[in-house]
Amino acid sequence: MTVYLRGTSRFWAYDFVYKGRRYTGSTGVETRRKAEEVERKVRGDAALGLYDDQARMTLDDAAGRWWAEVGQELGSAVDVERRLEILLRLIGKDTRLVDITTRTVAKAVERRRRETYTKAPDKPGKPAKRYALANATVNADIIMSLRRILRRAKTVWEVKPLAEIDWRALTLPEPEPEVRLYSAEQCAAWLEQCDAPARLALHMLLTYGLRLGELFFKLDAFIPEGPRLVLNKRKKGAHLLPLRVDDGSQIAARASRAATAKFDTIWFDEVRHPSRGMRPGKIELRALTYYGLQARLRGAAKRAGIKLPRLIHGARHHAGTTMLSKSGNLRLTQQLLGHADIKSTMRYAHALETDLRAALETSIPLEKFVK
Repeated sequence: MTVYLRGTSRFWAYDFVYKGRRYTGSTGVETRRKAEEVERKVRGDAALGLYDDQARMTLDDAAGRWWAEVGQELGSAVDVERRLEILLRLIGKDTRLVDITTRTVAKAVERRRRETYTKAPDKPGKPAKRYALANATVNADIIMSLRRILRRAKTVWEVKPLAEIDWRALTLPEPEPEVRLYSAEQCAAWLEQCDAPARLALHMLLTYGLRLGELFFKLDAFIPEGPRLVLNKRKKGAHLLPLRVDDGSQIAARASRAATAKFDTIWFDEVRHPSRGMRPGKIELRALTYYGLQARLRGAAKRAGIKLPRLIHGARHHAGTTMLSKSGNLRLTQQLLGHADIKSTMRYAHALETDLRAALETSIPLEKFVK
């Protein structure tokens, strides 16, 4: 063993050569036996390549490199960058990739699960209500983000040795994707309880599967020729959505009036002031906000007797299920909803199973052929 006491130091040192490279330093211990144990460990780490330049790569280095090579080009780059910041905060910027183990990730997952968020800012003397993070959020922030980095580190940058991480054991259980289909009676009752702007909005949600925020498209996103809408999807870029002719006519009329009033979107209220003498009452247009429209849709649903969680987003599931049931075509449903991956559309495949089962029930039973 090449351990020795150097100078006046009370700590033993090690000094050896492995594959032409010299390794020397203090063991930090005061007895020969313990010093030899430290040296054996250093030799073992050297044999594993833990002192190579690539093995020194920290999570901060790797996250920055992955962002430059991959992350910033993704459609969801804003969310990806935010998740990288969370990952670095919970695991540590200076943590080496070769030191990240299943236990390291498990600790980060547990820390993230204990964190909460608010839907509104705190007010003086009245802190905002805090909510627990969903398992899907924790998985995306920690598991998905880190797995992407480590996969590239192993296959492209050839960083080694990386620990084998049990991703399946670390991934938190997520609920099955919700699939909802409103009955014809529910749709009719909901639409009946809406005023004119909310009725058009609900019709578009139920027909085209738009998210509520996507209804607030800019006026130049509507193309009368076709007609069609150009929507910006975070993961897919521009999404071209064909519209029914009658819907295009309504949107065109509202877009024209909105442009005259210098509104950004087609959503506005029409307020009629009372007439004065022989003079007719003035008509005033007032812009309708996201939260204003949301409140109207929820109120209309309540009056219609529809009491379900996430009922507005449920209209998107309704549109996807209806389109697949009518067309039997997953690709058309994917195009309608603007899914970047066909796997997201597969959750609506139950509609095909239902139609298939109904068709099978109409086939001639075996008993008819048995004498």
